Amino acid sequence: MQEKSLLITGGNGMLAGRLAINFAEAGWGVHPVGHSEMDITNEQEVFECVRAIRPTAVINTAALLVEACEADPKEAFRVNAWGVRNLARACDRLGTQLVQISTSGLFGDEVRPYDEFAPVVNKTRYAASKHAGENYARELCEKHIILRLGWLYGGGLDGRKDFVTARLAEAQSAAVLASAADKFGCPTNADDVARTMLALLNEQIYGLFHCANTADEPCSRADYVAAICEFAGLQTTVERTDSSGFPRAANVPDCEWLVSYTLEYGGFTPMPHWRESLQRYMGQLDR
Repeated sequence: MQEKSLLITGGNGMLAGRLAINFAEAGWGVHPVGHSEMDITNEQEVFECVRAIRPTAVINTAALLVEACEADPKEAFRVNAWGVRNLARACDRLGTQLVQISTSGLFGDEVRPYDEFAPVVNKTRYAASKHAGENYARELCEKHIILRLGWLYGGGLDGRKDFVTARLAEAQSAAVLASAADKFGCPTNADDVARTMLALLNEQIYGLFHCANTADEPCSRADYVAAICEFAGLQTTVERTDSSGFPRAANVPDCEWLVSYTLEYGGFTPMPHWRESLQRYMGQLDR
């Protein structure tokens, strides 16, 4: 039986690192590639790279991030939309599965859970470009999986800085930490995301899925930071403030709380609760 194999774009990033480990442990051959090895905005280069490797699946984690998209909208759409077009065309021509990573930042300010059928708002250029990339994946590649992810963490296991390790370092040296109580979302463990991807690819279930750890009530940034301190056994006080104290170039939505109807429809077990996954992750950091 031929070994399944995976090509990961954005191969130097945090998510790519956790995907590589999880898929390798599941017996897949893994081929992470960075920009210098394959520029996703170059259609011919993309096709030649995918054809040379002939992977079972391509996971596209490459992206221009939020602040950079606000600074350069033209480049935002070149990378986050046109790059996906090139990958989708190559994968479709070669019969390869495509997993397109998208964002929870597509919605609005109303504090409520957003499912896969909720209307998209696109408050930022980043969101608009990622949504355009979703559309290319959907329209141009038959075997497509689009995953909108929650607030991702997991880099600490590979020695990379992420939101959790950054806040943990601050909490260990400060008596008080200020954090926004008016921005809501889903802290999401990269290893849980990888396991969901594996299941979808193995079962060949295609479409759009929200991929985030679950929550039974809104989780603010302040709630997230408080849980980090709690699980670390720290007495740091979390000062609940508003997001005006943390100015950003992008007017990001107030609520990025995701729920998944389509994973449930496909018969998949719900992802773990965000507190459960965060506690497990922080226990791994202590080893």
